[in-house]
Order: sequence, then C-alpha cells, then structure tokens
Amino acid sequence: MKKRDCCEIILNHACDLGCAFCSQADFSPSSLMTPGEAVGHIYRAKKEGFTRLGFSGGEALLRRDLPQLVKAARRVGFKAVRLQTNGLRLASLPAAEKLVRAGLTVCKFTFAGHLPSVHDRLVGKPGAFKKSLAGLSNMLGLKAAVGVNLLITKANYRTLPETLKFFMEKGVSNFVLIYPIYTGAMARSAALRVSLPAAAPFMVKALRLAAESGLGREVKALNVPPCLLPGFENRAAGLYRFNTVVVAADGEARDLDSSVAAARRQGPPCAACFFRKTCRGIDHNYLEIFGWKGISPVRRKPAAEKLKTGPFFTNNEKCFLELLKGGKPRSTAEILRAAKSVPLCYDCADGANVMVTGALLVKKGLIKRTFRGGIYFWSLNHA
Repeated sequence: MKKRDCCEIILNHACDLGCAFCSQADFSPSSLMTPGEAVGHIYRAKKEGFTRLGFSGGEALLRRDLPQLVKAARRVGFKAVRLQTNGLRLASLPAAEKLVRAGLTVCKFTFAGHLPSVHDRLVGKPGAFKKSLAGLSNMLGLKAAVGVNLLITKANYRTLPETLKFFMEKGVSNFVLIYPIYTGAMARSAALRVSLPAAAPFMVKALRLAAESGLGREVKALNVPPCLLPGFENRAAGLYRFNTVVVAADGEARDLDSSVAAARRQGPPCAACFFRKTCRGIDHNYLEIFGWKGISPVRRKPAAEKLKTGPFFTNNEKCFLELLKGGKPRSTAEILRAAKSVPLCYDCADGANVMVTGALLVKKGLIKRTFRGGIYFWSLNHA
C-alpha cells in the first residue's frame, strides 16, 4: 500500500500580496473552496490514512473560517496541522492566538530575504516584511513549531547565508531553501532569474552554516539537484518521496510525487551520476531557459554527512527543554503525555523521538538522563 503522509488543501487562490516569484499567479483569485467542501476533504484525508494536514493558498489567512477548519482537522484526529502563509495577518496577536487555540501546530512562513527593502519589493507591498516578521514572532511566542521558506532569486541569493543566520537568531530552526519554478509570475520575471550553478554555492554556504549551528537536518533545498550541493547532497529534497496529495481549490487532487516526476527531466550529465536512480532531474521550464550548462554528475557515493551540535536548537529540542522547565525529573512516558499540550511538541508523539532528542541534549550538556527501576528519567542540567 502506498504510504500517505501529508494532505495539502489549497483553500483559495486569492492573496493579499503580489509576489514577483509566485508560481500560482495565473490561477483565478476567485477560485474558492467552500467550508463544506473543505471539511469533506479533511475527513476524507483522515479516512484515507494521511498523518498530517496542511492548509495553504493563495493566502489561507484571508478566510475567516480558518480557525474552524483547523479545529475540524484536530477533532478528526490529525496531530499535526500546518499552515503555509505570508504571515501578514498573524501580526495581530489575537489572530495568532485564535489559530493556536484551535489546534494549529506548525506555521510555515515565506520570506524573500532578511532585508526589508528587498522582501517588500519582491512581494509588492511596502511594510510587508515588518508585519510578517511580527507574525513570526507571535507564533514563536505561542510555542508553535515555526519554519521559514526562503525563496531564491537574483535579488537575494548572495545574502542567503546572512538570511539564514538572521532567522536562526530570531528563533527559527526549520528552513527550506526554495529555488523557484519558472511558471506563473516567475516565468515573466526575467530580472529575477539566476541559474542553479550560480545560486548553488550560496546554498551550500547556508547549509554549512546550519550544520555548524546544530541544525544540519533542519534545512533542505527544494528544486535543486544533489550534484550542486557538494558535501550536502542529502539535503536535496528531491531525493525523497513527498508522499503528499495536493487538493486544489476546485477540488482536484494530484499526487505531488507524480506531478514533480512529470515536470522534471534527466539529461546527458545524469547518465554517469551516482544519484541517477533517485534524482528525478531538473524542471523542464528551467532547462528551456538555462539548459544543462554548469551541471556535472556526482561520480561516486558522497561521504556520510556528520551531524554536529551547535548553539541553536531544533523544534524537538526546544520542546524537550520546555517540558523540563519545572525542574522535576520526568520519565519518557511523562514527557510524551505533557507534549500533547504544547503545539511545538507535535512531533514528540513516540518514545523514539524523545530518546533521540534527549540523547542530543545530553551530548550538549543541557540535560541529564538517569535510569531507575527500568525507566529513563530526564532533567535539566543546572551544573
């Protein structure tokens, strides 16, 4: 049976920004899923065995019924409910609180860099960066699991490492470096085009920064082949199956893996590449613009990536530390029970995640683990 991970529901195509890199700009802004249709898709996704549910747009926060839809998703049994957003409307703390109270566990923001002038120009709205950043701060303060998607264009690719550091210092620990697809508005934005070989060295610098900061597994590169990420080949998201079905605002469902495979091509460099059986190649729209120039095969199996500890914490580590703040040692079972009340801890649903995360924090010297009566107990290390 095919594995089912995430069902992504596109609630509408209307948006309150006009991003120059938007791949959905050609969809009708009037396209809207009714509340009844949305609830139907939520129930169907649970029945079909999906473990995570996502809401997106357009901009899903334009819908007043979004908290009710989040609540419906939690009521049918989804432990992980994610929102993909530009974050403008989350600058209102009451709006952010309402979503978290409804059961939202993960909030993914999209930014076009860390410089307000660049971001605002690319999204077409003065002051957008300030508002989106306020929304991000609100969700972090509410202990939601927050991630940032960084859109890569000619206007921002050289500052990618600085951008990553900026958001890491704000408290974000999960990132996707997104090289754009040349459809929609991006297909017409010739001034924003940068080739993969030109942008990739800056992605590698950002990935190295993340690895040295303790977030090696928390940053991935989307729409980038592994051959352009030396030393970080396994951070190429395209090597793995998404196991995701996307339900459009008109109700049409499509398997994301099938859609990606249909849009990508392998070429002459791929025949001799170590990843030829797992990498699906490069998007055909990119190839029509840039061709295969600068693409070279990986001749042999890359060395295994070595995980490092660093000054920044993953969402799971933040969750673990949050649950130990009371000072009293807690067993693994007690941590699992307590995690149910903290949105940030949505991923701490099984003992394996707790043991792995706990071991990393022990290695960092932040907590200690004791074994009594056949049970592991965890506590903060105050030494």
